[in-house]
Amino acid sequence: MRNLFLSLACMLFATSVWAQTETAVPQPQEKKKSIAGFETNGFWDNWEISASAGAGSAFISRNNAGSYGDRIGFTAGFSVTKWIHPVFGARLGLQGGKFSNVSDGTHEKVKWPYLFLHVDGMVNLSNWIGGYRDDRVYYAVPYAGFGYLPSGFTDDFHTKYGKSTSQMFAFNVGLLNKFRVCKCLDITLELQAIGGPQKSLPVARGGSYALMLTAQAGVTYRFNQRTFRKASPYTVEDIMVYQQAVEVRDQAISDAQDANARLASDLNNARAEANRAKAEAQAANARAEKAAKTAMYAPARPADQLDGEDYTSEIYLTSKGVTFFGYSSSQLNDKEKVRLDIIAEQIKNGPSEKVYLIEGHADANTGSKAGNKRVAENRAKNVYNYLVSKGVKPEQLNYKGYGSSKSPFRTPSTNRVTVIR
Repeated sequence: MRNLFLSLACMLFATSVWAQTETAVPQPQEKKKSIAGFETNGFWDNWEISASAGAGSAFISRNNAGSYGDRIGFTAGFSVTKWIHPVFGARLGLQGGKFSNVSDGTHEKVKWPYLFLHVDGMVNLSNWIGGYRDDRVYYAVPYAGFGYLPSGFTDDFHTKYGKSTSQMFAFNVGLLNKFRVCKCLDITLELQAIGGPQKSLPVARGGSYALMLTAQAGVTYRFNQRTFRKASPYTVEDIMVYQQAVEVRDQAISDAQDANARLASDLNNARAEANRAKAEAQAANARAEKAAKTAMYAPARPADQLDGEDYTSEIYLTSKGVTFFGYSSSQLNDKEKVRLDIIAEQIKNGPSEKVYLIEGHADANTGSKAGNKRVAENRAKNVYNYLVSKGVKPEQLNYKGYGSSKSPFRTPSTNRVTVIR
């Protein structure tokens, strides 16, 4: 008897020392991803403590005298469970009580005490099949484990039946039915089978193995952090790449805003200059009307003979009257429209006899000659249409698509343009 309790004390002491060794100096660590995308909680989270009581019966392989009711005895248990995942957990339990049997020699009902110190692997089948939920009413938790099972260890048993203490290594399987009462409390119904070698049960003839069946009802208290969280689908590297992309985007937006501000400033300056030129032109017209009532304008010259000599602002059109397009595109973007707004104001405020040619060009290194000519003509036509939409008289504008046959710039990619001459 003394050796039995000494063995149990050593096992419990070793278990507590192991737990203290693992958690004596807790270090803060980054949450790790677990299977199915859940974060593992801290060591002291997701613990359960349970107590239960019920009945059990023992069977041996060759002899089971008496009725089944004669073999039913009392059993009780206490356990601590740690859930490391919504589906998987581990349990340390201590179970004990008395099994009853009937000796086939004397047909006497015999009660023999037992203890079972066991470690079990738990599987929450409800969360595995139905997905993790913490608000279910019922959870099915099958388990399997092993442990140390001494029996017949009391002095009264030794004296009455002349048997010594039996010690065996036993395996157990079972089903734990959990009924959720509230977030912290469950009611349990546990069905368990314990199997091991039959050595010294109080029967005249024993078999090679013993099987013990128990059914217990109990309560379970869940403490500390009770739930699990889904892990983030993004790694730290993913987040850093995203943040860098956001920074690049914000910088591009800032640059575009600065460019738009500069273009708006240029437009305001051009409008002021146009207003000044308009005032000067009106004054000149008034003087001219007093001098003569003849025709005010000379016949319009062909667009290809424009040299800009009699209209100094032609310098602006020659140097800045360039509109850029994307690859294989003839659509005007917002930036180029701002540039054309300035040119439209300048043409409208200039001499009305001036005729301008809009030349369309294309990149000679891409596309066919026919395709380049077509896209170049579309570019020139779109610029023409836009200027007309801004109030420029159609008779002041001509357009022609040169394709890639005529390149105003040395770099091929920069020839995706229209030039106003």
